Amino acid sequence: MKTFLVRLTVTLFSILSLALPGLAGELDDYYLNQFQVSPIGTELQKAVLLQETATGEMPHCGTPLKHRLTHDWNKLEPGTQKVLAKQLEAPALTNEATFTSSGGHFKIHYAATGTDAPPPTDISGFIGVPDWVETVATTFEQVRATYLLQGYRPAPTVSPAPYDVYLLELSLQKLYGRTTTTQATPSTGYSNAFSSFMEIDNDFADNIYRNASGGPYSETQSLQITAAHEYHHAIQYGYNYFFDIWYAEATSTWYEDELYDSVNQLYNYIPGWFNNSTLAIDTATGTTTGGGYGRWIFNRYLIEQHGTGVIKAAWEKLATLNSPGNNADIPMVPVLENLLLAAPYNNSLGTDFLGFTKRAYLQNWTSHAGEVSRIPAVVPVASYTTYPVNATRFPSSSVKLPHYSFAFYNFVPGSTSTNDLTISINKTSGIRTAAFLYTAGTAQEINADSNGNYTVNGFRSLSATSDEVVLLVANTTNVDNHMASFSTDGSVVRADEPPNTPASSLSSTASASSSGGGGGCFIATAAYGSYLHPQVRVLRDFRDRHLLTNAPGRAFVALYYRISPPLANLIAGHESLRAVARLALLPVVAAVTHPALTGAALLAAVGLLFHRPLRRRLRACEANS
Repeated sequence: MKTFLVRLTVTLFSILSLALPGLAGELDDYYLNQFQVSPIGTELQKAVLLQETATGEMPHCGTPLKHRLTHDWNKLEPGTQKVLAKQLEAPALTNEATFTSSGGHFKIHYAATGTDAPPPTDISGFIGVPDWVETVATTFEQVRATYLLQGYRPAPTVSPAPYDVYLLELSLQKLYGRTTTTQATPSTGYSNAFSSFMEIDNDFADNIYRNASGGPYSETQSLQITAAHEYHHAIQYGYNYFFDIWYAEATSTWYEDELYDSVNQLYNYIPGWFNNSTLAIDTATGTTTGGGYGRWIFNRYLIEQHGTGVIKAAWEKLATLNSPGNNADIPMVPVLENLLLAAPYNNSLGTDFLGFTKRAYLQNWTSHAGEVSRIPAVVPVASYTTYPVNATRFPSSSVKLPHYSFAFYNFVPGSTSTNDLTISINKTSGIRTAAFLYTAGTAQEINADSNGNYTVNGFRSLSATSDEVVLLVANTTNVDNHMASFSTDGSVVRADEPPNTPASSLSSTASASSSGGGGGCFIATAAYGSYLHPQVRVLRDFRDRHLLTNAPGRAFVALYYRISPPLANLIAGHESLRAVARLALLPVVAAVTHPALTGAALLAAVGLLFHRPLRRRLRACEANS
């Protein structure tokens, strides 16, 4: 028995040893390394804790990281706060010089020498001031004037000083710019509004800007969309510091095209969403999933339905609200729901979301007509070419969806299909569906019968190379795990109603993660204290890339979402339980991060565990023979 316990200990140690570097992965480490302040150490630790950004990641906005740092500030160790304090302060530039814009509303700070220095060319304008600095100042004055014409309040400043814009070399961080508030200067009129300052790249001349997808883009074009994007973040802080970051990014990105329609860089972010349509609308910001950035296209649908004022109305409504507690952001989904229900819209977010998903397929956009071809098609969850389609088939003909998400399914004509295709659907109350027939180069919506089923006559005679029938399934509520099942042979699968718990009000921990943060990693978020913790990020990325992309994975995630919130609440309230949960998650993180090594260690450990007993049995068999 003693020998067995020793071997069992060695087995467990072998498995956990791969995950032990994760013990160093505190929230402090995350921020220190995100701001490139302190190296973590070994390459294995970096792989586990940082999960470095892919080389091909698009340049983006740095405001989300700064925004979360201000929210997580009190969770950091005093030593970490001391080191990171400068990240919330105005940057110090080498041989700093300043230039005030002609309208007096902006002060441009730039380095006269060093890597942060802008192009030194000074041919015209103010003597001794680089022409690029003058261009920056003029651009920001134009941006400010445009927002004011649309009825926005100007971004608050330390009165009566102009707004501070700093030029820095940001290309190595793959950032266009970032906006920071220190909550130092309250904004008049709104209780949770504050001033801010801004940092943008010093020249936008690097390849990551010039040769971004859809380019090339000139330095001036990159400056224009950055000014439009970041100044709206500054306006947002002037309405409510507790804004939900996914919608802040969706709004700022949308305004890039509204202010500078000819640049069109923002279309690069849509594929992240349309390739992952089964993720909730408030998924954490990221260029890979389209979280935040790619959601700007939903704002285009809203203004096409309700006019441009609807976006400003959303921010004005947010300005009147307070944080739900624990310094958490205000979930934006309920804000939009309440806004659209009231006059003058008298609609619902669910109806608009369904309309948006239809338009994503039909491509019948009513604005920016010359740019419709830039909007990619939604990638279907599954495509069927053999029939019948039912619960026994793969890919699965059933789906559980998180709040405000959707899925498309393609049905391609084939020899095994019946002459007439009928899609029968069984669904929970939060699911709404639509079907489309694409033939002869034109898409049209199919009317459902009284039972909610869709029939296409003569389906088998359609072309298998150019025609299709498409089924849309959308969760048009703020409740996770609504489900639908469908078939082409009339069979049905039971559809159970989910608990009627809005995704944005599960708990303070769960709310922070589902409303622009962890996207539902409740237990991990509770264990590590923040959805930004590197271990949570590892698990979240694994879920998005490997679980939500297939039916068994989605089923597992749906079950997890159902049972984990109460457990997460319990864990979050007890430090001892958080420590136990972190220990329990270590082998999971190791297996996700290094599956091959973990498998090898497990096999070696199992071999070690059973090697000697097996040898004894073999010897006994030889002796008996």
